[in-house]
Amino acid sequence: MNDNSRSGLSRATLIAMATAAVMAAAPAEVYAAPAPVPAAASVVKSVTGTVVDSTGEPLIGASILVKGTDQAAVTDIDGNFSLKNLKGNTLVVSYVGMKTQEVRIDADHLNITLQENSEVLSEVVVVGYGTQKKATLTGSVAVVDEKALENKGTLSSPVQALQGQVPGVIITRQSSAPGDESWGMSLRGAFSKNNSEPLVIIDGVEYDSVNELRLLNPSDIESMNFLKDAAASIYGSKAAGGVVLVTTKKAKEGKVKVDYSGSYTFKNIGLQNQGMSLLQWADGVLEARGNDGYDMNDTWMRYATLAKMYTNQWIAGNPLGMTNVTEMMFFDTDWQDVMWGNSWSTQHELSVSGGTDKNLFRFSLGYMYDDSNLKWGNNHNQRINLRLNNTFQIMKGMTLQSVIGYNRQDQVAPSQIGAALNVGQAQPGFPTSTIDGKPYGWAEQWRTPNWLVELGGDNKLKVNAVNISETLRYEIIDGLRANVVLGYNHSEAVRDKQTLSIDFYRYNGEELAFTSPLKKDNSYEKTQSSTDFYSIQGYVDWNKTFNNDHNLTLLGGVQYNMKQYEGFGVSTLDIQPTLGIPNGSGETKLTTPRKWEEAIMSYYGRANYDYKSKYMIEGQFRYDGSSKFQAANRWAFFWGTSLGWRLTEEAFMEGVRPYINELKLRASYGNVGNQNGIDRYSGMTFYTMYNTGGNLIGGSLVGNMDVKGTLPSTDRTWERVHNYNVALDFGFFNNRLTGTVEAFWKRTNNMLIDVIYPGILGAAAPTANKGKFKAWGYEGQVNWNDRIGNVNYHVGGTFTYVENRLLDNGGSGAIGAGVRSDQEGYPLNSVWGYRYVGKIQNEETLEKYIARYGENYGGAGNIQLVRLGDNMFQDVNGDGKINEQDLVYLGTDDPKIQYSFNLGAEWKGFDVNMVFQGAAKRTIWRVTGSGNDPDPWRIPMRNAWQNGSNHWVGNVWSPETPDNRYPTLTMQSNIYDYNYQCSSWSVQDGSYLRLKNLTIGYTLPQSVLAKQKVISNLRLYVTGTDLWEWKGNTDDWDPEANRRITDSRRYPFLRTWTIGANLTF
Repeated sequence: MNDNSRSGLSRATLIAMATAAVMAAAPAEVYAAPAPVPAAASVVKSVTGTVVDSTGEPLIGASILVKGTDQAAVTDIDGNFSLKNLKGNTLVVSYVGMKTQEVRIDADHLNITLQENSEVLSEVVVVGYGTQKKATLTGSVAVVDEKALENKGTLSSPVQALQGQVPGVIITRQSSAPGDESWGMSLRGAFSKNNSEPLVIIDGVEYDSVNELRLLNPSDIESMNFLKDAAASIYGSKAAGGVVLVTTKKAKEGKVKVDYSGSYTFKNIGLQNQGMSLLQWADGVLEARGNDGYDMNDTWMRYATLAKMYTNQWIAGNPLGMTNVTEMMFFDTDWQDVMWGNSWSTQHELSVSGGTDKNLFRFSLGYMYDDSNLKWGNNHNQRINLRLNNTFQIMKGMTLQSVIGYNRQDQVAPSQIGAALNVGQAQPGFPTSTIDGKPYGWAEQWRTPNWLVELGGDNKLKVNAVNISETLRYEIIDGLRANVVLGYNHSEAVRDKQTLSIDFYRYNGEELAFTSPLKKDNSYEKTQSSTDFYSIQGYVDWNKTFNNDHNLTLLGGVQYNMKQYEGFGVSTLDIQPTLGIPNGSGETKLTTPRKWEEAIMSYYGRANYDYKSKYMIEGQFRYDGSSKFQAANRWAFFWGTSLGWRLTEEAFMEGVRPYINELKLRASYGNVGNQNGIDRYSGMTFYTMYNTGGNLIGGSLVGNMDVKGTLPSTDRTWERVHNYNVALDFGFFNNRLTGTVEAFWKRTNNMLIDVIYPGILGAAAPTANKGKFKAWGYEGQVNWNDRIGNVNYHVGGTFTYVENRLLDNGGSGAIGAGVRSDQEGYPLNSVWGYRYVGKIQNEETLEKYIARYGENYGGAGNIQLVRLGDNMFQDVNGDGKINEQDLVYLGTDDPKIQYSFNLGAEWKGFDVNMVFQGAAKRTIWRVTGSGNDPDPWRIPMRNAWQNGSNHWVGNVWSPETPDNRYPTLTMQSNIYDYNYQCSSWSVQDGSYLRLKNLTIGYTLPQSVLAKQKVISNLRLYVTGTDLWEWKGNTDDWDPEANRRITDSRRYPFLRTWTIGANLTF
């Protein structure tokens, strides 16, 4: 990181801290609903007291407010409080989960007992276009509150904090590169070959993807609700992947309050493939070349011998007569240590809120800087978030809520990071630089990777986003309310990428070895895109209770969404980087500009009915029309229904209610739509005209045209996903033990698949709604909360099992090894390979294996070349051949099981919390690039001129070590391709258990803070993330990582420690 970045960061940190100090205020007021007031007594000037629960246990942190004033206190660890110079004669006493009381001050010391409140805030759940009481909720809705996002350190996205927190919510990451984490989310796994992420709604307005959650400061989020079954049906055609509803924090009436949270995170290397040392590399060269039949006349065997003799030395000249070599370098360089090291990141968030019942406001500012563990070049990500949330009371019964957000992201990475981290890593003998500190190059082509990222140019990305949500609510009469929501999102991304040539020198630093890339290939590329999203919706909701027993809620509305996109790019060669501007004299290209728009019109509604909160029924619908389809297929109707029965409200349960507090059965069915993978203009025919060449007609060439490769679709429509769900919610032992268990099924009977048309048509067929798919699984969550003396503690866990099958793909695709999603009767991302049956241990076995299969080998490779110590594979179908027909199903790349468990305790201001998270039943086939070829790092000693992983050292087969894992070393591609192809031997177990988060904190007691008038709350904490794991995979990659290891995905896995503070002024 350069000095400008560091100084900018310091200024930002100082500004945040200074602002927090300037805006400091008295402790916030606490308001509560009134309760019966005891008889009046004489006025007291000062008072002390103790607040306990119904069992006599002291309540720590209960709020004590002198009614009608801003005078307040908070109980300490013994439940005690004190107030002096009283400005009133009534206290308002409140505590989370307890009924608020108003207590007359009629003595110098008060003993106050709070009773449990069955209607706490956490029992109100956000659903589509409204809220519902948790007690009468019939859909599958998981809720995450603000506590799950607190004290997590620097977060590239709030999604990062949710791993292992929510049953059925599967969160993945692709990289630890700053800004390129690519966090992904799915609710209950796949539902189609054309899978899509869940729909994200923030404050009532639709957002592009899960990635857009980075636009929010974690401390701005009040709750995140996940709609996983028929509850999502009200969002119709975009809800196949489920729905994520995000509600941001709003101000509360009272005096201005300032909150600040800041953290610094230290990032250490966790998991990383280790390269070979010089001696390991030299021994590997000698062994592999010897196995391949070479002797000491072989140049590379002689070179390896010199490396062992001259470790950490170099030879000027070329005693072996190697091509283009002028020196021999034998430094024992650890390239992983050279490239990677410790790093840090920081995050600061400041909010100011307050107001009156006529005008409430909350303003928040966030800053995040994430530095890279890559030691060379410019590589970091920084983000600024601004958010203003206002609520205005326009007139009685009419309010306007206005939310305006701004986000800016600045990311930079080396342009040649892919070349630096690719499989062709430099030999361990190469030095990191010349003797005088210049880039080192060997044999006119081999580059040292550190200089590729240091001098090879920067890839800069700037993203600006503006988000506006305006919600007008008007209560027409009691219980009848009209709502209008206007939404607008704008984002603009600009990428500037320079790829620069580098002069590589010989070790003496005086002779230029070569330049790469060539100076004429210096390039500058700029791309720019902008997206605008407009939304307008209006809906009316009405609720009414009849005869105190029948509760009815109705909702109906209309919505129109439109999205517009525009993008272009330009590139030029032979630029002059020293000028500081992209002044290119070479070829200049303009990428094809893109511009499109799409729109959806929707009508929706919902009805809820419950009888005495005992029997519940819900129905909802949505009628969507999309511009993506032709008029005849444009509209589709989606609907869902759900039922609930609270057994604990029945008379026959009365005798067990002291032990069974909640027992609710739920069942639902709903259908939702998916249009992922459908082009915006697939119903139209586009032609490409050719004015030259063409067909010979009448002795002359005439122009022609084609349909741009794909025929139009006339009958394609949405995929329809059918969701089924049954569940049981429970609460036992005064709700100390609570939880949910659910089973679910998904089925798609009109999945979009590729179809085949006659080749004479000259173009590919459009996808058609002819496929079938199903998925199923179960999930659960359980929590125990209790107290022992002064210690509050909790233990809990989640479990998710998901599985799927491709039922009809229009016929299975051609069988092949690797990961495939086209085999009928098997899951998506199925892993196919040969069945390993052991190593060739002796000459007799070798002769028999070659004699039987050597002449009839197929896709398995040239079996005639195998040797002692090589792998053997099974002829599964017994036809005397080992080919594609012998491939077997080895598992799926998607974990079938995800689980977590958490525990924590609080005592006298101290708290500790731990979260463990894991996965099971995942089969990893590690590949590079877009195909199914094995990751070359997994193949020992592929060649002599590059380094590689040391995972094989000390574990290679020999007659003396017949149980060792790896086949004999070889540099013959036919042999190592055979041994390391996808098989039950080469795939890995993707199971793991990880200590995801450990947090230790301390909240200063109010008795200490009361001595000053600025800070009303102060909490200090330390958090560790990904500190430990058990894993089933044998390589050193992160077991959570994507199977494709390329470019930024080769960044090492990190462990972090965070120190932070939360302050309220």
